[in-house]
Parts: sequence; structure tokens; C-alpha cells
Amino acid sequence: MDSLDRRILRTVQADCALSAAELGERCGTTESTALRRLNRLRRDGVIRGEVALVDGAKAGCGLMLFVSVRLEREDGPGVRAFVERVRGHPNVMQFYFVTGTSDYVILLAVRTMEEYDAFLQEHLVPDPLVVLSDTNVVIRPLKMTLAVPIDEPAAR
Repeated sequence: MDSLDRRILRTVQADCALSAAELGERCGTTESTALRRLNRLRRDGVIRGEVALVDGAKAGCGLMLFVSVRLEREDGPGVRAFVERVRGHPNVMQFYFVTGTSDYVILLAVRTMEEYDAFLQEHLVPDPLVVLSDTNVVIRPLKMTLAVPIDEPAAR
């Protein structure tokens, strides 16, 4: 990846709805070069997808919770079933396997606490592998981004 690829990545992370002409102009290149490079970044998997960032509160699903889960063990068919069940839930926005006192962290978006309780009762409480869960309710998001920092490599 060269400097132009990095400029393209920074630009499309800020606004993936730009036309090829706008992208080229913002990145200091031609429309055709910008489009060719963008398509290559997509094809090579550097760009995995493009999404609209929706305001959950305005869309009616504004209660966000971080749910930390520790399991009895870290492998086996029960763990795989747990991962697939949680991964497939429509209210799970993000789901991570992590180090530390928890094994998994789930970012969940729901409309009400009752909906959160239903998630717990369906996915965590009945699962014999779940040893511990802890929840933090988001009071106010202070920064929300999916942008990956794209810096130029340090000079050698």
C-alpha cells in the first residue's frame, strides 16, 4: 500500500458515499485512478464492507449495553454454539473474544431494558458454560467510530 492508497482509505472511512470524481479530487488524483485503486482495495479485502452509521436513538434502538461474559472453558462444541448464537442475534452490534477477566464482550443495542432481559434469559442464563456476566449501560456515547487509523509509515 502506498501513500495514495492510504489517502483513499482515510477519505472513504470518513465518507464512503463519495463519487469517484469527488474521491479523486479529495485524494489528489484522477477519477479513474481513484476508482481503480478503490476497487483493488475492496477486491483485496482491505475494505471489508461499507455501512451507514445510524443513530440508534433516532432509529428507536438507542439503549446500548456492553455485556462481558466469562465461560467455564474456551473451546468445544458448546462454546462454538454460544458464539454462533450470540453472533447471529440481530441486536448484537459487535462481539469480541478478548483477554482479561472476561472471555467475550458484546455490544448490544436494544429498545428497552425488557428487551435486554429477554436477551439475557435466552442467551446467557440457560447456558451452563456461562460462569459470569457483567453489564455496563452506555449513558452517553462520547466517541463512536469504526475508522481504522491509517498513518503513513515512519521514515527510516
